[in-house]
Amino acid sequence: MKIAQGIEVIPGSPNTLIVDDTFVVDLGGKNSELGIKAEYFLATHGHADHIAGLLKDGKKFLPKEDLWGLTDIGRRMMVYGFSSRYNEIFTYDLIRGDIITELGNSPVETLRTPGHTPGHVIFLFDKVVYLGDTVLGEKVLENFVFPFHADVWAELESLEKVKEVVKSKEYSVIAHGPIITNSRKMIELIEKNITYLRNLEKKVISLISDKPLTAEQIVIKVMQERGRIPTSTSVLMNSIFVKSLLSGLNAEAFILDDGLYWKLKGS
Repeated sequence: MKIAQGIEVIPGSPNTLIVDDTFVVDLGGKNSELGIKAEYFLATHGHADHIAGLLKDGKKFLPKEDLWGLTDIGRRMMVYGFSSRYNEIFTYDLIRGDIITELGNSPVETLRTPGHTPGHVIFLFDKVVYLGDTVLGEKVLENFVFPFHADVWAELESLEKVKEVVKSKEYSVIAHGPIITNSRKMIELIEKNITYLRNLEKKVISLISDKPLTAEQIVIKVMQERGRIPTSTSVLMNSIFVKSLLSGLNAEAFILDDGLYWKLKGS
């Protein structure tokens, strides 16, 4: 899909941005099978669905804070919070084997937007900004219930930051969700992301105000309430988000015979 002279977006999950047939951003998913050639392959972060471009010939960029995404162990740590021998629970092992990449000075402007991962960045070109997973589509948020943000509080700060960036560019593109090029609509989507996270915060506060719960119990309750069937993988991944949220709420953690529980201080 051509959105302007020299700017093309290939729909997918993630959506892949191509600028001037020179820069390719977040090549992954089904788009990784395309025979795309370019001088630069840029990744916003180290999750497995965004780094297929690092297997291509060309100059490559990955934020240094996400370099652990270059190995099987590192990618699993980023997604599940631990690693082990291969197991069917690792359903997001989209790339197998270690990756070697050459990192140099990027010829485009990068802006750090940590939260989704420690090193997540967005890429600013002359007319377009690629927001990666800093901003997620509404259906993505609803389908996964808990977005895969490693640090909820840093993510909220990054969402506020990218609102200002979007205002300064003609076009903006996200990795997962509809292709929205209108700045006003993108700002509306950013606000929806912020509201979604704040509503999850309120929900968790409500749950642990009633009685202490483990992070896993919170995940299962919220997913079931929203019509989703929890799986081993989803509980593992979503509990990372919940633990970040609980820690930032200054909730009190304590141990019972059957697990680590959380409650609001003073409740």
